[in-house]
Amino acid sequence: MVSLSRQVLLFLTLFAPHVHGDISARLSSESIEELESVRLVIRAHNTRRAESLDLTDLEENFHIMGNNTSSQYKYVNGRTQSWVDYQITLQPRKTGALSIPPIRVGSLSTNPLLLDVRPLTPSTRRQIDELVFYEQQFSSSSVYVQSQISMQRKLFYSNGVQLYGGQPGAPDIPNAKVVTLGENQTTTIQRNGRNYGVVTQSYAIFPEASGNLTVPAVEMTASVRVLNSGRVSRKGVRVATKEKAITVKPIPDAYPKTAPWLPAKNVSVSQRFEPTVNVGPVEVGDTLTQVVIVTAERNTGASIPPLSSALSGDAFRAYPEPAQLINNTRGNDVIGQRMERRNLMPLRPGSLELPSATIVWWDTEANEVKRSTLAATVFQAQGNSINQQRVTSEAPVSDAAAQTESSQSEIEPSIGEASNTDVAAPLSQLLQWSVSVIAILLGIIFAARGLSAVLKTRIWTLRQSRKRLLRHIKAADASMIQNSLRHYLQLRYAQPADKAIQAWRQEQPEALELIRLLDRWCYGAEQSATSREKALALAKALLNNNSSSSEKQKVREPLPALYPSS
Repeated sequence: MVSLSRQVLLFLTLFAPHVHGDISARLSSESIEELESVRLVIRAHNTRRAESLDLTDLEENFHIMGNNTSSQYKYVNGRTQSWVDYQITLQPRKTGALSIPPIRVGSLSTNPLLLDVRPLTPSTRRQIDELVFYEQQFSSSSVYVQSQISMQRKLFYSNGVQLYGGQPGAPDIPNAKVVTLGENQTTTIQRNGRNYGVVTQSYAIFPEASGNLTVPAVEMTASVRVLNSGRVSRKGVRVATKEKAITVKPIPDAYPKTAPWLPAKNVSVSQRFEPTVNVGPVEVGDTLTQVVIVTAERNTGASIPPLSSALSGDAFRAYPEPAQLINNTRGNDVIGQRMERRNLMPLRPGSLELPSATIVWWDTEANEVKRSTLAATVFQAQGNSINQQRVTSEAPVSDAAAQTESSQSEIEPSIGEASNTDVAAPLSQLLQWSVSVIAILLGIIFAARGLSAVLKTRIWTLRQSRKRLLRHIKAADASMIQNSLRHYLQLRYAQPADKAIQAWRQEQPEALELIRLLDRWCYGAEQSATSREKALALAKALLNNNSSSSEKQKVREPLPALYPSS
């Protein structure tokens, strides 16, 4: 039974004028049941131009399901008629008498309307709740700042349920980073004698500030068939999750104040060398690449701090590359990695040591400080006169210039002191001119010799790297081919590996095919002999295209810094 107040409101609505100037508005129905939709039609007369509508005021009481616009034009008995229809599909957010406020169309506005929304019967509500619903699970209700909390969102739907639109995506949470854990998973289960399809979405949430964190509700639209008063009807429903409050704990007092904050389930540190240092001694002046990998379970690669390790200044020259930050997933956990590559050049022969390095982290399961250490590495370096010249090749240039300047500063004052008489003046001028010419010639000779040494040693190093690559091609070792190729291109182009590979691809269009073949060989499922032979043949062909003369030309060009800062 409709209450008296509702009757009054409905009366006023039904008999109120629906036209304001050249604007009319009507509802497809004045009374609907909860979960049903209604169509609001606004007609603008004597116009063929559609205006943009501001429907913001409608969103308080309604979900806006659709908004269409159409234009009409008629010529009857010498008279022209034109109008624009705006059809807006609305679904009520609640029951009761809901007002539809005036809506502006250009300079005009519609009159308000009233819609009566009847609640569902308890039996109908139970049917709907059993046909389609959400379940949401969290790994914990409290978490440390910047550490992971896992979330699973499951949508259950029974036979006859139609889902509209795509599944809602990752939640938008202020002050938190959200990582999607794999693709949506669809399964079927049986519960309470009813078969359900289940769509599972998994996310990892990393709060970025301590305090209270709210995971907002999400919703989606579906259509269900229900039995009501002996009749089967279809209802449009909106299925929603509930908000979830999470307590975010700050950095504990027990954590070292000077250490970067790193919460995780586990942290490990490993390293490898390219080429491997256990095969044989490393030559002085040659380069090897140290690859350090820090892995953090239940955290991201971006959260892992740099693993600093001081190198002995008289033992190595280091060229670090930009760190690679990687995120993998395992089950409901994020596995973050930080990969640091450093190209190391031994500067002297003998037993050389890369010192150990330690990273501090917080064990989120044991609630205590822990440390993971990379052990020191000792390897042997050997060298000869050519290699020693290479690592010091830039010094003779500056030394020669310094010697030249020193000679001039010592000679010129004595010449000035000797020019005391008119008879000695011409001789002193001649001597001054001769010494200056000799000093300049000596400087040019020393500089040329130093530059020549630089070029020769760079060419020699490049050839050695090329020989190593050819050996790995002959041995058909895909992993070592990749590493040696990377090292060779770094030396050839005097650029970081990524930029060097890009430059090589621009010169050799077939290089991209080789890179793809090697990747499939190392990491893919394709392991056919034909594919391997194709990769080896292409590697040989591309390498032969880089003749010794072209390598010399490359090296003779002005050489940029190996790893420029800008």
